[in-house]
Amino acid sequence: PEDFPAIALDIVASAMMSPSFTEDDKALNSVLFNQGLHALVCHRLAHRLWKADRTGLAVYIQSTVSRQYSTDIHPAATFGKAIYLNAGSAGVVIGETAVIDDDVIILQGVTLGGTGKERGDRHPKVKTGAILQQSCSVLGNIEVGEGAVVTAKSIVTKPVLPHHRVSGVPARDKGEVKRFQQQENDDSAGCVRDESYDEKIEWRSDAISSGRREDLENILKTSFDLMWKNSGSP
Repeated sequence: PEDFPAIALDIVASAMMSPSFTEDDKALNSVLFNQGLHALVCHRLAHRLWKADRTGLAVYIQSTVSRQYSTDIHPAATFGKAIYLNAGSAGVVIGETAVIDDDVIILQGVTLGGTGKERGDRHPKVKTGAILQQSCSVLGNIEVGEGAVVTAKSIVTKPVLPHHRVSGVPARDKGEVKRFQQQENDDSAGCVRDESYDEKIEWRSDAISSGRREDLENILKTSFDLMWKNSGSP
């Protein structure tokens, strides 16, 4: 029950962000077939077990998810709400002390790892609204600022400023970015946002802040409304 708000918003994020599903079946297909969502829900279970000192079972779930979904997330890693995880054959690796805040986009092949020179708290901290594009690596106990974008295949070893874009090997600051565009989809981020996205994201952010069960249930109901309408269900 404690994870219900986070899982509910993960479903909404998956349905809204995935470019592979049509408007009529986004929510249902996300729940049934989105491997990143499945891996994320399994991690939330493993994380709950880890915190309860049932580390053996937590690591077993991690190992099973790694084989099934090519997504290796340490059970101790901390995730916020409304995470979009695009898992696939390229794999995702997230280390033990990593912390991912709300509304973060993580695409296939992303690594949040250590440098091999640190002990203890040695993994990245990703702030709200950041986008980690395909096959990028963020290494060490550094912060990726709020709304920042790490472009595909970049290797980041230094902190990223809020609302800035970094790119390259090693990654260099390319200046400020605007995450939400009124007139175009952010195809470079590997996700599609429809015309009403700004309105939806504001509503979802309110639900994240309030954490009220009725708000989350209303969001899920809205996500599924179109699916039920087109299925002809009473």
